[in-house]
Amino acid sequence: MKKKSGSRIVRVVVSIINIPYWFDWERTKSFTSFLGSIFRRLFMVEKEEIDDENANPALTESFETAQKELKLSDEDLLVRQKALYRLSLLMSTLAFAILIYSGYHLFFGTFRAALISLIVMMIALALAFRYHFWYYQIKHRKLGCSLDEWLKKGFLRAKE
Repeated sequence: MKKKSGSRIVRVVVSIINIPYWFDWERTKSFTSFLGSIFRRLFMVEKEEIDDENANPALTESFETAQKELKLSDEDLLVRQKALYRLSLLMSTLAFAILIYSGYHLFFGTFRAALISLIVMMIALALAFRYHFWYYQIKHRKLGCSLDEWLKKGFLRAKE
């Protein structure tokens, strides 16, 4: 029989006061490393070699080939372009109205309703961005536009 080192009182106290066990140290450590890897993947760009079969169709396909593939005429594109512009204006107006509504809730102290209103406003702004980005791509007849290009030439309407 092997004799254990240390006094019996120390072993009892250490088994009762086990701080790493209380904090579930192993699980906490693995969860924080998981979160760290997600943030690294989210904020760091990884360069990948793009094969022809795995390439993004929006980057390799021209606007004219997509137009022919979808069998869209110029009149159809003009109608869709106007509809997307109207939708982006509608969503922007709706987002502004929801912002005023959330201000109303903040004024009267209903903070949860104000928070929910702000979240709905962000969704409306995301939809407004989406529709305006599609409008920009149809207007300039270019697929795979960058956000910088859309912001400078499409949204802020800077001179080319």
